[in-house]
Amino acid sequence: MKNKKSLSLVALLSLGLMLTACQKDPKNDEPSSTNVSQEMKKDDASNKSNDSSDADKEKSSEVSLADWEGEWNNMGGYLDKDEVQSAFKTLAEKEKVDEKEAKENYLKKRKCDFGGLEIKDNKIKFLKDFPDKKGDVISESEYKYVGKEEVEHGGHKLEWDIFEAKNDDAPYKFILMMPIHGEESLTHFHMRYGDDKDKLLKDESWFPTFVKPNTTDAQIIDEITE
Repeated sequence: MKNKKSLSLVALLSLGLMLTACQKDPKNDEPSSTNVSQEMKKDDASNKSNDSSDADKEKSSEVSLADWEGEWNNMGGYLDKDEVQSAFKTLAEKEKVDEKEAKENYLKKRKCDFGGLEIKDNKIKFLKDFPDKKGDVISESEYKYVGKEEVEHGGHKLEWDIFEAKNDDAPYKFILMMPIHGEESLTHFHMRYGDDKDKLLKDESWFPTFVKPNTTDAQIIDEITE
């Protein structure tokens, strides 16, 4: 009799455990909709943060005319100075032409219709002479950056940053600029100007060049003869 009572008690206890297990919500082992929503929000916030970071990097890397800000002398203004004439003899020997031809070719390469530039923010002032000579302002205009073009020149790739005039009465619709370089010897940059962008890009012989006002004759000689 006692054995029967013990078996009955065990059976009742087992049944109770089974009922308790069955009452456990199986959904508790799965991610709740609240958790999924929170994770999606985190991912969305992370993506927005990355997108914002990428946009900031792209914006900060965009070219601005202010990258050339300052006063600049047209290199052509140095080329008739007595102090630099010896450079053309060296250039003639290097190119195996007579001195007169060497100078004519070089002057043509650096030809420019203005003597200096003043660049500030997005505006360029085109001057008749060097800025430190108080050159008269020939004209001025605001320009906006519109893109970058890569061209082939002598087996090398050159990059031009292109700016377009913001006002209709600008002297030149397009300005092409190369980055400032040569800081170890002669700080300068090359530019082109005109109304036909494609024609400017295709020209392989014309490189107006601008240098800092403190440029010396010795630096000009080195540039001519390099």
